Amino acid sequence: MRGNASLSLNGSPLYVIDGVPVLPDYQQELTTGNQRLNPLNTLNPNDIESIDVLKDGAAAAIYGVRAANGVVVITTKKGKVGQAQVGLSMYYGRQYLRKKLDVLNSSQFAQEYNEVLTNAGQAPAFANLDDLPPYNTNWQDEVYRPASIENYQLNVSGGTEKTRYYVAGGYFKQEGININSGFDRYNFKVNLNQTLSNRFRLGTNLNMSRTFTNGSVRSELGAGNSGTVIGALIQVPTIPVYNANGLYSVNPFASNFDNPVGNLLESSNKAVVYQTIGNVFGEFDILKNLTVRSSLGLDFRTQTENTFVSRNYPPLALPGVDPSLRGSARTATNQQVIWLLENTLTYNPNLGGRHNLTLLAGQSMQSSERFTSGAGTRSFASNAVPYLGGGSIADGIPGSYADQWALLSYFTRAIYNYDERYLATVSFRADASSKFSTDNRFGYFPAVALGWRISKEAFFPQTNAISELKLRGSFGANGNQEFYTYQRYSRYGLGYNYQGTGTAIVGGISQSDIGNEVKWETTYQYNGGVDLGMFNNRLSFTFDIYNKQTKDLLLSVPIPQSTGGQSLSILQNLGEIQNRGIELGLVTTNVEAKDGGFGWTTNFNVSGNRNKIIDLGTQVNDAGEQSPRVIITGNTIQQAGIPLSVFYGYVADGIIQSADELNALNAGSPTKIYQAARTAPGDIKFKDLNGDGVINNSDRQIIGNPNPKAFAGVTNNFSFKGLELSVFFQGSFGNDIYNQTRTVIEGQSDPINQSTAVLNHWTPTNTDTNIPRPVRSDPNSNNRLSTRFIEDGTYVRLKNLTLAYTVPASLTKRAAIKNLRVYVTGQNLLTWTDYSGYDPEVSADPFSSTSLGRDFGVYPQSRTYTVGLNASF
Repeated sequence: MRGNASLSLNGSPLYVIDGVPVLPDYQQELTTGNQRLNPLNTLNPNDIESIDVLKDGAAAAIYGVRAANGVVVITTKKGKVGQAQVGLSMYYGRQYLRKKLDVLNSSQFAQEYNEVLTNAGQAPAFANLDDLPPYNTNWQDEVYRPASIENYQLNVSGGTEKTRYYVAGGYFKQEGININSGFDRYNFKVNLNQTLSNRFRLGTNLNMSRTFTNGSVRSELGAGNSGTVIGALIQVPTIPVYNANGLYSVNPFASNFDNPVGNLLESSNKAVVYQTIGNVFGEFDILKNLTVRSSLGLDFRTQTENTFVSRNYPPLALPGVDPSLRGSARTATNQQVIWLLENTLTYNPNLGGRHNLTLLAGQSMQSSERFTSGAGTRSFASNAVPYLGGGSIADGIPGSYADQWALLSYFTRAIYNYDERYLATVSFRADASSKFSTDNRFGYFPAVALGWRISKEAFFPQTNAISELKLRGSFGANGNQEFYTYQRYSRYGLGYNYQGTGTAIVGGISQSDIGNEVKWETTYQYNGGVDLGMFNNRLSFTFDIYNKQTKDLLLSVPIPQSTGGQSLSILQNLGEIQNRGIELGLVTTNVEAKDGGFGWTTNFNVSGNRNKIIDLGTQVNDAGEQSPRVIITGNTIQQAGIPLSVFYGYVADGIIQSADELNALNAGSPTKIYQAARTAPGDIKFKDLNGDGVINNSDRQIIGNPNPKAFAGVTNNFSFKGLELSVFFQGSFGNDIYNQTRTVIEGQSDPINQSTAVLNHWTPTNTDTNIPRPVRSDPNSNNRLSTRFIEDGTYVRLKNLTLAYTVPASLTKRAAIKNLRVYVTGQNLLTWTDYSGYDPEVSADPFSSTSLGRDFGVYPQSRTYTVGLNASF
């Protein structure tokens, strides 16, 4: 929301579900597949009444220390006074891989791999290209499948003047487009409101769910090139899925590259999560205009995760695998209880006339207790028992972990308006968090928002041409404390063993982090806006401009070795990030539907954000010299004056075309930019940016920016009689993507399959190309991060297309159906982009604020078609 505001902390917004604040479990400690808890998984979308996104700093400031990344307020449906209503909704759909990448067939692979070897002076792998193995396996066809998605939900609601209720339950199931993957959810929902007297009311909001995830799909982040997505691209086509003996085939040239089908079918990572989010509350009118409310909220989570790799995998054909150690299992459990107690006092004084004032004061206490444990075994006699008890040897040391945190808050807010012309909201929140030291425990978050509805002024022309004109301005301070619970303490690690008496080895510990006195990051946001309504609000226009300054960034800073510390770091507050941008929204009623006739409305929005690091403090080298801090992590660089997460690498400057050109590059250079022993015509030429005669890390520069210049979306809704058509387009513009997948499938250096793009590789007779020569082991490092792999990530997508029909009541009333709506929907139907990967809407590091726009084996989005109905009785 409005740009990345942190370098190292969690960037997720705060979700508030029926008044209970919920954050994703960003510091999950499970020791198996690390399936993270998503707070939205517990909810059935049909139970949601409204979603309010608080991007403005003043609007979010009432949530204090957790609001720096914005707040999403979700309110679920409540019962209404009247006859009981029964609602039924269901749909069924099919999902398909949206796009396949073109890879080499068997004959193309054989010829390409022969060239990889012969260019390195090795014998070809296929001596006779006319006598190849009788296989041509497309592993994408073997790994991906059409997958079903289905949803069934039932609710009952109604009530009297004193009792209102909403009860719902349902089942959702989604197969993954990869074989042996999927997700399902059972959900149950209860909202009750009871008026006990004219002054006393009770209520509860309760959301319960049980979810099951089969996460056999492996990410490249932890699996190198053995992840599921890249595995399906690089396994060679000259082998079948199974050998004649029924065993999984393996790459005959490099057994360390997985059989992707065996990878999926012979391993699993199953997680079962029970989660309850809800509250009970009571309201009492002390006076006619003075109300006290007490609420006890709960976020209870329990997760069990079991990973199992069968005895059949790794493939039995692999040499050097001890049969007695085959099969492994790991199990982890995680239980967390977060309770919340809030007390508020609301006062609505009767000021008379056109004055309206609402005063709120409150106190909140929230506390969390969590316990996690995990263990593993291996050496399974069979696959019949895929749990710890089926193994005979412990796999590593069992572990457990517990943590606690608490938050104490006080807040107040005043909302005033005069005749709906002059509007003001002032709020203040104080948060005390156990994550910080006593001296820095409290943080303070003020906010003010002002509005002037000019169209209500007597001097403003009362005309339909401009029916609404309002100016807005606001300021708010928001915090971010989402880091490791005990990070303020000095921490120690195990495994630092040392020599004891004689031959004895004594277990030891060593300090890994130094304690600190930090405080939270604070984001100060200024916002100005205009709301304009024209032609009796048939056209509504909003404009916002904002400036966000995040100060006191939390960074883990290495301690110079000159201090005596070895690989130690300390958390510090330093640095500043700025996000500035504009947001435009336009809602138009192009054709107003009358008496069931044709209607057409359009909703358009566009936003642009500019992100920049203002300051990162200074760093001291081992010689004691100070300089502005620069942080280079993998493929990105962070330093003052540039945006977050920009790509940092080499500049590809064409291809070396001849031995004469190579000699010219080396001539006169004592260090020899390109060594003849490892470089040859056909290799990539990289720019020597500092002119020192050698290509090394000093020749890297900023080569791309993953931050989009703009996002946009437009929805057109058409209606006629009972027919409705909704068309939603979205797009991202001006961002770059580091297509790291291409470094593998266009690497031309290993015994793995490649993209068909390599068919245009350089040869002495094919010089007009940007694809270098194939050669084993890539001696020139042609596949290093460079401009060669930075692509334009701009895209426009037909995200959703829905055609619906509401059956006339004259037909449905005979079946006691009050309302019946049937529809068909398509998602991700069309995408216009120059990006060559599976999908331009991509991030290999979704939980990182500093590694955006990297595509490395990311699970592709699917194209989905569904048919469904909504009915009420």
